[in-house]
Amino acid sequence: MLAKATLVALFILLVWGNMVAGLKAGLACPDWPLCHGQAIPPLRLDIYIEFIHRVIGAITSVLIITLCYRRLKKYKGAFKAIPIVAVILLVIQIFLGGIVVLLKLPVDLTTIHFANAIIIFALVLYTAYFDGEKLVPKMSFSGKAGLFFLLSVLIFVQAVLGAYVRHSGSGLACPDFPTCLGFWIPPSLAGIVLNHYAHRVLAYFIFIVFITLYIVSIYKENLKDANSYLLTACLLIVFQVMLGMLVVLTQLTFYVTALHLTVGLAILTITLLLWFRYTNNNSYQN
Repeated sequence: MLAKATLVALFILLVWGNMVAGLKAGLACPDWPLCHGQAIPPLRLDIYIEFIHRVIGAITSVLIITLCYRRLKKYKGAFKAIPIVAVILLVIQIFLGGIVVLLKLPVDLTTIHFANAIIIFALVLYTAYFDGEKLVPKMSFSGKAGLFFLLSVLIFVQAVLGAYVRHSGSGLACPDFPTCLGFWIPPSLAGIVLNHYAHRVLAYFIFIVFITLYIVSIYKENLKDANSYLLTACLLIVFQVMLGMLVVLTQLTFYVTALHLTVGLAILTITLLLWFRYTNNNSYQN
């Protein structure tokens, strides 16, 4: 129950943070850790959008620390490092959040802040999956487990690139879709155009990889257990590409960008669960 509650809270926190950025409320509380010098800030919509994000963050932090403490007692050997690293990254994330506000949302730091949050999400998902009793923590980076680990890394890179596109003001660098500035390959690939175009190209590459794996899973016996996961991921990726188009056509409307992140997290979750599954069961290794 604690593991599920922690994952849900962290998921909500990430999506809410995206909404804060989309509504340009990131500096509605210009100080830290207080908000306008108060524990309970003045009643104003943008202030409370940011303030609620901080409250959700505090609740989620308590849940993560509690879950990691329990896993620390159950995990053996080197695997004890996983909940410890998760808590260390959480502490770093809290201070990064404060620095991001105090430095007025610098692009590189806000992107690092997001990347760190995604790593924490992956570690929390790991501790939720491997409870230390029924499922003992394991890791594998070879065979099919290694394949899905690499896919998880690829999706992580795409998510971080998306955050960089957002924070660097590259979100509308290609204002049309599916072309970019009227070209399939824009003549000037530099700056914000390169940022946006790279994000699109990587999205297409990820879709090709997943649809290929899904087709292979239909015919290959040793991948049949992943078939339903891969089909779900493919459908989500198609939906994600459509959302990417809407993000551009709606001029970065906040609820579309929030849904875009939600679907991205769902795809990452599926890929990580496949890695955990193939890692956990030796019968999936060959």
